Amino acid sequence: MGHLLSLALLAIDCVVRAWRIQLAVWTAGGRLSFDDAFRLNLYGEAASQLTPNRLGGEPARFLGLTEAGLRPVTAIVAIGVEVAAEWPVFLIAGAALFAYYVPDWRDAAATWLHRHRAGELVSVEVVALLVLVIAYLLQRLARAGFVRHRVRRQWRVAWAHVRRAPWWALASGALLTVISVVARALILPALAWGLPHPPPFGQMFFGALALIHAPLIVPLPSGGGGLEVAFLNGFAGDFGSRQVSMLLLWRFYTAVLLTVLGFYAMVRYLGYRAAVQVFKIGWGKRRGETT
Repeated sequence: MGHLLSLALLAIDCVVRAWRIQLAVWTAGGRLSFDDAFRLNLYGEAASQLTPNRLGGEPARFLGLTEAGLRPVTAIVAIGVEVAAEWPVFLIAGAALFAYYVPDWRDAAATWLHRHRAGELVSVEVVALLVLVIAYLLQRLARAGFVRHRVRRQWRVAWAHVRRAPWWALASGALLTVISVVARALILPALAWGLPHPPPFGQMFFGALALIHAPLIVPLPSGGGGLEVAFLNGFAGDFGSRQVSMLLLWRFYTAVLLTVLGFYAMVRYLGYRAAVQVFKIGWGKRRGETT
């Protein structure tokens, strides 16, 4: 039963993500079939798992959009609309994780503000000033020609389209993102269905939610083993003698299965060389490569 629920939740995740990119493409003025949307998300899943900090995900999906016949600017706009709908959900998820793991955060914040005054406020102001200076320098570099004019023009057009996206499209994308994130996090409780003494539901759900998004900040691909160490130490629940088997099953459904399917789809539809180029993203400058 747990395996059927896990497969169903994974299918829901994939379907709503395909709908989300279809909606984003429609908002950008293009058209995308469900098959192409489903396939390019597999590209992104595989590249995200096999590159540091999931850096290869968006380039792989961009490649899938252009392979589906979209113009590059339309593909950039679609990804921008999708990201604009995603990040508010990620911030809310981060706040929920913080509230769950730090239940006394209000008392801690009050204590910090009571003990720390001018020095810390000056530090915050310095950081804000540095951010503003960096933004100013980037603008000057762009205007001075360090960034190619064509690239700047495409990004300006893309950003203008993102800002003009209707609120209901962004809200719908955010709702689909919520469904996707919740479905992926529920896979671990689904695998624990029927166990004699499962961990508390909240611990499994929030633990899985945190571990799934940990590769965004952990530099090595797919968490680099840190996810496995955290899971084995009971971060997402104590499964007793089933701890290792639950880890293997959970990683299979949340990472391995879609990575294998995505790599196969990318090699079949884009070719082996294109797939290798995507998977090299984030590994630094390649040596000995001729152009």
